[in-house]
Amino acid sequence: MGDDLTVKTADTAINSHNGVSNTIPVLPINFAEYDPANIDVWDEYITIGNEKDRAINAIKLAKFPYLIESEKGQGKTLLVHTICKENNIALVEEPVGSGTKKYDLIGSKEINKDGTFFNLGILPKAIEVANYFGHACLYCDEGNAQEHEIQKWWNSICDGRRAVVANGKRYKVNPNAKLSIVWTINPTGYSGVNSMTEDLRSRFIGSVWDYPTNNELDKAINWGEISHDVVRKPLLTFVQDIHSLKMKGDLEYSLSIRDIAQFCEYYRDMGVTENALENTILEVILIKYSDATERELVRIRANDTFGVNL
Repeated sequence: MGDDLTVKTADTAINSHNGVSNTIPVLPINFAEYDPANIDVWDEYITIGNEKDRAINAIKLAKFPYLIESEKGQGKTLLVHTICKENNIALVEEPVGSGTKKYDLIGSKEINKDGTFFNLGILPKAIEVANYFGHACLYCDEGNAQEHEIQKWWNSICDGRRAVVANGKRYKVNPNAKLSIVWTINPTGYSGVNSMTEDLRSRFIGSVWDYPTNNELDKAINWGEISHDVVRKPLLTFVQDIHSLKMKGDLEYSLSIRDIAQFCEYYRDMGVTENALENTILEVILIKYSDATERELVRIRANDTFGVNL
């Protein structure tokens, strides 16, 4: 690792055009931004099976890109942050989506008052960070939101080449360094989600997380002093019923671990007040459903399950 985490001047690249060389300086990388010491872990990740051990093994080996596919709100991002923090692995994480372009991944020229520079994209930047720290993790959340043509730019960094070409230079992971690549994706039935291209998915290993069982949900939630009979038990039943309705095509939205944790926190914040349960259902659960027909179906199911009158 270098001594200065604040900035480091990268190499320049030489491009030839009609026999004339043109040197474009590369904007320096702020390596402190990716230092494991600065990784934010905003909550405790509660393991509900062996999913953490499997992800740790893949990230530490850094031999194959690792894919985690699950519904939203299951803690995928928190898991990656937690593993990198606990294992002192630099983390490179930048948003991607349907608007991601080649220059976001590879880089682009920029002109400012000091001249023309090349700003590295996510992929060569991750390689530089891995070479600097010795081990980095490139985390791509909801990677399959990218268009298929954009996904193809990931191929060379995800296979044995471990390299990309940017600004006329080949950026490659050093033999003594590791670059772990982790993609997390939602099922293709989600709005705004593409499939992964076959050629890219073939480069990954990974796991598909099934929708959690009641026992797994029970384990993952901090219930505190919340009543078992009044809230906890009916809420778990309600969540599974809602998921069944989604699987049948009656609803588009399943309730996730994130939603349940939000429910419990909001309910505790309401205190022992009249209509606390009803208000929590209204403001945490029903707000998730923008379609009036779906919202009415959820309201009726909530009345039946919780014994309330919404």
